[in-house]
Amino acid sequence: MIRARDVRLLEPFVAEDAIIASPMFWKPKGPRAYVMAILEQVTRHFEDFHYTKEWIDEPVLLLEFEARIDDKKLKGIDRIVLGEDGRMTAIEVLIRPMNGLQALAEKIMLGLGTKP
Repeated sequence: MIRARDVRLLEPFVAEDAIIASPMFWKPKGPRAYVMAILEQVTRHFEDFHYTKEWIDEPVLLLEFEARIDDKKLKGIDRIVLGEDGRMTAIEVLIRPMNGLQALAEKIMLGLGTKP
């Protein structure tokens, strides 16, 4: 999905009431349409994205990744919770360093047509 930069491939695997939590937001946001919009922006702006490690403790997946936003390298973790039907019900994203998070947040907010 990330390599193809086509987030629509993921949509069937995301529950309708899915939420996304990120240091960009004060509280988790949803539903699926919003989660998909955020993921679309992330795939549009991440460069050199790759997962480096994974931990599975069903129904939770922890995926460590590295990426770049312009000249800023970042590391992060996707904490994904799966529902009984195997679809994603929640994703919590942790990103560091702060300047990488800020660069990503600016691009996502501009892409969504909101103020950074």
